[in-house]
Amino acid sequence: MKITCCSRITQPTTKGTSKESSASFNKRDYKLLSAVGVEVHPRGNGSNGNIMNAKGLISDGVKEEQKQWCFNATDISRRLINQTFRSILTVNEYIVVSFPDENDNIHELVCRISEVRTQEENDGTSKSMTSAEATMDDPYRGRVDLGTELYIYPSDPKSVTVLGGRCLPKGTLPEDVVHVTTSDMEWFPVRRLLLAPCIKLTKYVQVGRGKYKNEIPTLSDEERSEDAPTDDGCPHCKVPIDCCTFDRVLLFITSLLYPDEHSFALDLSEVNALSSAADALGLQVLDDLCQSQSSTFESRVIKDRYIRLAEVKTRNDHGELLILLDGMVLDISRWIDEHPGGPSIIPTQALNIDCTVFFEMYHVSRQAFLYLKSFYIGELSPEDAVNLRSSAEGVEASEGFLLSLRSYTDEWRVSIEEKAGEKVHKSF
Repeated sequence: MKITCCSRITQPTTKGTSKESSASFNKRDYKLLSAVGVEVHPRGNGSNGNIMNAKGLISDGVKEEQKQWCFNATDISRRLINQTFRSILTVNEYIVVSFPDENDNIHELVCRISEVRTQEENDGTSKSMTSAEATMDDPYRGRVDLGTELYIYPSDPKSVTVLGGRCLPKGTLPEDVVHVTTSDMEWFPVRRLLLAPCIKLTKYVQVGRGKYKNEIPTLSDEERSEDAPTDDGCPHCKVPIDCCTFDRVLLFITSLLYPDEHSFALDLSEVNALSSAADALGLQVLDDLCQSQSSTFESRVIKDRYIRLAEVKTRNDHGELLILLDGMVLDISRWIDEHPGGPSIIPTQALNIDCTVFFEMYHVSRQAFLYLKSFYIGELSPEDAVNLRSSAEGVEASEGFLLSLRSYTDEWRVSIEEKAGEKVHKSF
């Protein structure tokens, strides 16, 4: 195993002091490390098979199966600080420290940086919260200083003993956290700043203020995620949103509050879910984005008549891309460049025909169904559907596929009124 230390940026001068190279980092770009968790394991025994303890060697008369490396955590910390002072340490970085014994045998320990904590620098010049603080991102790198405390512990106590070893204590959540439980019972600790744009969560964001001064919302055991703590005095709320969608909502809000640091790309497959989430949270700016990307279902879909095949052909001839799937007319014009199979396959092989068989052949996952509502603009005329050529002559879509497809689309496909009192729903 090759072990490297890629973040040694400082270099010693001829006088033995530390000096930054011309290509080195700007110190202000990296926070000082307050604490570092270090997991150690032996790289290999000394050349004579002896093993070390905190003071030197254990007798080589010890049986092979009883041999165990033994070091003092203070000695390891001292050597690591000497090797890394004023350098940048990164989580999962490996560093090798060497311990010569009285016979000049070299014993090496591999030290993995398992976790880091950075110092909170508050110079009093600004009360604004950084994006990392707002999202409670776990730091993954920082600069070693004289005040950096190392927490040394063995990866396997059977292979190495660390006298005075200890693990880095778990961190505590900020006091301004709201514990959010999603519809699938996952727990999100979220700082109030990120939830502030959600007007329907105002009472959770404003806990301790105004009319909410004496009210701390809680959840019953049945409603609350089992992972959420209950003893920190922070409010709890439950949202009718699954964890994946809520995670995307938080990413959107982060990009909204910190546009210079974060961007958000809306995928058409998630427009419907995010629009529903925005409505549940009262997050109007996200709802506006969803509507602008897909247009509203109500205004886009033709509900009062069937779409004739001649109209589909005309629109395709004039640069649009309308495809026909199980009686549905789908407008994929704005999405075609994102098609995983490339932008040319559909226009050359799938226009003005029934694409149901093709869709089953090339889209084996229900994931593809998520796009359909965003593309749907109405129903094809039954008169045209009868004579419509299939994408695979002599082959029909399987019953299982059609059942799966319709179980998703029947919720929003429109019913056309052909005669008074008679509704016809197209599902071939």
